[in-house]
Amino acid sequence: MWIRRICIEIRQVARLSAQRPTRGRSALGKPTTGLRVVHRSVGDPSQRTGAVHGRRMPAVPPLPPLPFLVRDALAIGVGEMRMRSRELHAPVPGVRMDPALRDDLVAVCRAVALLLPDGAAFSHLTAARLWGLPVSRRVERDRKLHVTGVGAGRPVRTERVVPHEGLPERERRTRHGVAVTSPVRTWFDLGGLLGPGHLDERGAERRGVDPLHEELVVLTDALLADDGLRQVPRYGVGPADLGRALAASAGARGVRRLRRAFGDASQFVDSPPETRLRLGLTRAGFPLPVVGADLVTSVGAWVARPDLCWPQVRVAVDYDGAPHLSRRKLRSDVERRDSLERVGWRHVVVFKEDLEEKWGMTLRRVAEAFEAHGCQDPSRAPAAARAVVRPRVVCPDRVT
Repeated sequence: MWIRRICIEIRQVARLSAQRPTRGRSALGKPTTGLRVVHRSVGDPSQRTGAVHGRRMPAVPPLPPLPFLVRDALAIGVGEMRMRSRELHAPVPGVRMDPALRDDLVAVCRAVALLLPDGAAFSHLTAARLWGLPVSRRVERDRKLHVTGVGAGRPVRTERVVPHEGLPERERRTRHGVAVTSPVRTWFDLGGLLGPGHLDERGAERRGVDPLHEELVVLTDALLADDGLRQVPRYGVGPADLGRALAASAGARGVRRLRRAFGDASQFVDSPPETRLRLGLTRAGFPLPVVGADLVTSVGAWVARPDLCWPQVRVAVDYDGAPHLSRRKLRSDVERRDSLERVGWRHVVVFKEDLEEKWGMTLRRVAEAFEAHGCQDPSRAPAAARAVVRPRVVCPDRVT
């Protein structure tokens, strides 16, 4: 009998304890010995509130907009434990960003820029990637961030940031919302920085070209390229700008490399493989070609714009990469070849494997095109002059 009475009392206590407590006394009418918090919401911890004896507790402060500085979040009451949660990513100590963007260079730079001192900017390889200049796959995978400050000292004390010094205000630009070095300054910085550890182009050795020199020429060609439609420099840089910069920096680290690369560079190049193809052919003894020329008939009708050509022997060479594999592009390529053949030109198309494993066969194909037009020794053909404006080559209307 007494056991049954105890069970009934326990059930009553359990039922009454679930009710809201009265002010200053328990549900059984006895004085309370402590405070009990009853949560009234679920979901995001930052939105939860509670009640203590019927009064609302202050809400947990929300996170600042991403990215943000840790010290700013702590100042508004965000807890340190939340700073270490998986909902946030720390690209460098003291900063938090969206973890879904941890591999996005622009997003990472915007986050790290919150820590940079006034006058500092992303530079060297990081600036090259932000500008969209061609870099090797090895550089693309590198997580290091290069930052140049106004004076000495580390702009950010973390192993991920590689510090440099000596950045005048005139060489700072804004790209994707962050401060970067100007294209010309970036070119100079890379001339003194690039080494074998930054390269992954194995085909250069097969083509008999110095890989580091080839990489700097690729970089210079890209810097001098135009946008193709408006015929204006893509980066606002022309040969005269690079020439003046070289003259003003005589004796600086990397200037001799850059001067040599500048001498072999060309405007009107559309892609790095075109540069590698041109350097490989000239290294093999072919004369310097005309780059990116517009071929037209005597009445001005459009014919084609080959990557490389030798008008004296009527030979054109094009590099076709992955974009040329689409059905629309394939049709355009066939029309280009037909147009060149109608005006009596030989056309050689080079693919990726032709630049690497099949380089010897590529040289034979180009040499056969020269021979087909009576040039048995390509090295004796005239070399093209360096063009300041896009070349224009007039072809006969029809060759019989």
